[in-house]
Amino acid sequence: MACAVILTAIRIEYMAVRAYLSDLTEEMHPNGTIYERGKFSIGGQKWEVGIVETGAGNSPAGIEAERAIAYFKPDVILFVGVAGGIEDVQLGDVVAATKVYGYESGKVAETFRPRPDVGLSNYNMIQRAKAEARKTDWLARLSDSAKPSVFVAPIAAGEKVVANTESDLFKFLQQNYGDALAVEMEGRGILQAAHANQQVSALIIRGISDLIDGKSRADKEGFQEVAARHASAFAFQVLAKLGVSQENNSNSANNFLEKEPITPNFFAYDDAWVGRESLITKLSSDLRKSCRFLLILGLTGIGKTALAEKLVVELKDLIQSDFDKKLLRAKFDYNDKTKDFASVATIWLEGLGEVISPVHKKPELLLNQLVNRLENNQFMLLIDSMENLLEKSDDASWGDFTDEYWQRFFLRLLSAESCQTRLIVTSQDLPVNLHSKACRYPNFYQRQILYGLNESEQKALFKIEKLDISQKSEDRPILLRLGKVYKGHPLVLRVIIGEIKGNPFYGNVQAYWNDVGSKIQEVEKDLAEAEAGKIEGNDEWELHKLTRHFREQVNKNRIEAVFNRLETQVPDAHILICAASVYRIPVQEEGWLMQLAVLVKRVEKQVCSQKRQEQALEELLNRFLAEESLNHNNKRVLGQHNLVRSVALEKHRNLIEKLKAKVS
Repeated sequence: MACAVILTAIRIEYMAVRAYLSDLTEEMHPNGTIYERGKFSIGGQKWEVGIVETGAGNSPAGIEAERAIAYFKPDVILFVGVAGGIEDVQLGDVVAATKVYGYESGKVAETFRPRPDVGLSNYNMIQRAKAEARKTDWLARLSDSAKPSVFVAPIAAGEKVVANTESDLFKFLQQNYGDALAVEMEGRGILQAAHANQQVSALIIRGISDLIDGKSRADKEGFQEVAARHASAFAFQVLAKLGVSQENNSNSANNFLEKEPITPNFFAYDDAWVGRESLITKLSSDLRKSCRFLLILGLTGIGKTALAEKLVVELKDLIQSDFDKKLLRAKFDYNDKTKDFASVATIWLEGLGEVISPVHKKPELLLNQLVNRLENNQFMLLIDSMENLLEKSDDASWGDFTDEYWQRFFLRLLSAESCQTRLIVTSQDLPVNLHSKACRYPNFYQRQILYGLNESEQKALFKIEKLDISQKSEDRPILLRLGKVYKGHPLVLRVIIGEIKGNPFYGNVQAYWNDVGSKIQEVEKDLAEAEAGKIEGNDEWELHKLTRHFREQVNKNRIEAVFNRLETQVPDAHILICAASVYRIPVQEEGWLMQLAVLVKRVEKQVCSQKRQEQALEELLNRFLAEESLNHNNKRVLGQHNLVRSVALEKHRNLIEKLKAKVS
């Protein structure tokens, strides 16, 4: 088990750190220092953590650090506590130190001449701190609603308290250590101890408890405790993301980042990932326990593939010994890709070193061989766009596999007495037949429907993409309006962000709004009218063709393809989604079915049976093109995502125009 030592100066800091540990026991150093030893576990990473309260000052902190290193033989040493903000920081913000200036080192002549005394945090720790600072995942560890910023930057350390901005000491720090964001009293001593023990990686993490000009006010308002909690939250996020080699626990810290497996070229997951923290925690936990087969469902572009890839990252320790070979993938997003089970199984098995002769390429033999390999070895299996493996079933619904061996494969893994492999599948459509059978294995099978990012996650996305979402920013209301009207659709927001940052806007949100704002305002006006009681309207929304680039990236490549597939596969469902687009807000099911009946009678000159209506609606629900919710009277209602409705309105107009032309 990897080992860390966390030092604090005062009780408030100590208790903030202690809150993250379990199974605490008290121990005493031969020289009298009292420690507590506890455990910190997340995902597959397990840490043994020793904690100690050093008291204030560089000297006692250095002594206790040296003593704790000898006692615990840790991989990592952290100092976690509070500090005073010098510049560019706010109360509650966190600073992870790239270096610590010992500002009291110098020579006294006619004036005090500082001599540089600098301690450096380890490169790998700085890199990890920067990586976590770019994300917002760590905010999920906070019990309050604050959204503090993290800075990875220099700080200063000495034995004196900086009282105010008029003090000589403050002016001295500004003149000689102008890039230091915070000042404290222990960091330099910690890094001196770490320097003498090169096998240990060290990092100083500080929460801003006071600003030099408002120190007494901040102390009075209890910001020490808040800052200590924020610093601890970020410290444990850093700890959770460090990859320690378990083969040689002791003295392995300097290899943290180098020994982490290199992740493959993911299709969707990247450094701009934000949100879904609680969902990731839950799904990761389920997959580590009994869940063998996770099916992620939702509208196109909603983030299914990115979530699947993020889960692989969270679970990479399961296949860490040979990551490249033990992550198996199949992506069926284009029609020209091989989709039959035998061909894909052959690719997987040959990738694992199996020699498959022509005589052994029969589906039944490949099924047995692949299942046996997956049951008895740890693999991660990712399958994208399962909807393209499906066809019409005998009852005219859509949801059977074109190749029956796919369903047999999934059910074999679910019904096995044991299975070490974990399977994550994404799909726009529910595989109805497989789902009904898989539900017989509730411990091993789970489905997860994905929706858009909530407002806080949208803000985090804008922030990580370097758009100004701060409270006083003039861009903030525009960005929030864009996020709201598209219901936090991740692909759409990414495309919009890319347009804002690219030619010709180059980050000018106001100019972008001048270009597209009228289309957004039209939707906002119609939705406001709906809330006031006008629930129907033949609106002319253009959310799906906001700009030329947007039409290409979102409408043509994604949404239009969904509608075309629906029209080809289930024409009645296509008519229903178009007919129901007259509703601006969710209504009860009867309203949708009535619109279908009216339109079918108008087009086909015949009555649309109840069974036909229900089958059409079932298809839309299975494809997540109809969204279920409860209204204020706790009645089940159906609605459309604004982006889907925008396309459906246009299709509905085209349908009516064709009908009029046919009549004339």
